Amino acid sequence: MLKAYYFPPEGGIKRVDDRKEIKELARRVPVLWIDAREPTEEDLRFLQREFGFREPPKEVFEDIEISSRFYEGRDHLYAIFSFLVQHRDEVYAEPVLFFLKGNVLITLRYSKIVTFSMFKRMVDRHKLSFSVPDRLMAELLNLEVERIGNRLEIIGKRIRSIRQQIFEEQSPEIIKDLAFYDELNLTLRESINEKLRILAKLLRSTKVSNVTKRELKMIMEDLGALADYTSIYMEKIDSVQESLLGLITIRQNEAAQVFAFIATLFLPPTLVASIYGMNFEFIPFLHSPFGFWISLFLMVSVTGGLLLWLKLKKVI
Repeated sequence: MLKAYYFPPEGGIKRVDDRKEIKELARRVPVLWIDAREPTEEDLRFLQREFGFREPPKEVFEDIEISSRFYEGRDHLYAIFSFLVQHRDEVYAEPVLFFLKGNVLITLRYSKIVTFSMFKRMVDRHKLSFSVPDRLMAELLNLEVERIGNRLEIIGKRIRSIRQQIFEEQSPEIIKDLAFYDELNLTLRESINEKLRILAKLLRSTKVSNVTKRELKMIMEDLGALADYTSIYMEKIDSVQESLLGLITIRQNEAAQVFAFIATLFLPPTLVASIYGMNFEFIPFLHSPFGFWISLFLMVSVTGGLLLWLKLKKVI
């Protein structure tokens, strides 16, 4: 599905769906943004015929090699950036291709990206306008960096909360939360590192304006600071996991001590009962009318002596 947008002189954003209008706008507006979300074969043929756009193989979208995610041709360039997507309780990075040629920016994606909706609302609310398409790309990336920062802020708050909770309980939910935020932090870190590498390539491109390059440098500075936070949170999560593991080990040791104490407590009576349960004819006090009471006395006295010894050794 193709949706085209242009930015009138008074500011804001206007949408166009008709392909004839898209062709006409490409000739007379300074910036035209074509957003291709889950395009059909017909949509791709139209983009190729009118703007020289070629969809790269889908495996390139998942390739982590910088040479596959950035390409600069004679009259165009494309770059593939990852954007955060949340589906229920899962957060993952979804690749988005940016194609720049002349006054046209084409974005190709296969998922709903929240950043794109935020961008449209922001442009419409603040009546923004763009003179070159690469500034449009920079603004989209800047919004995505802000979202990454917000996610990292949430991670920091949740880590502090979990650190306090683990001293009260060690439930499976806490372990699941730790695993979720650990995975989210790693996803953000990978997305940040990928953006830094591709932005470094864009800064050397002759097809990006100097104004946009200054914005991209500021974005790279923000990403560098956020990368430091991911390292800090990685260490904090490891620290919380080690604390949680230590607390679980302590609880398990306490439970083992209780079972060991119970087993030790019943060991002397079991021993006395086992001796008098032997199939021998001559056992002391076996046929005595006081034999039961004597064996009971032995059980109680040996158990009491064992408890006294454990108390003196400060075992209990």
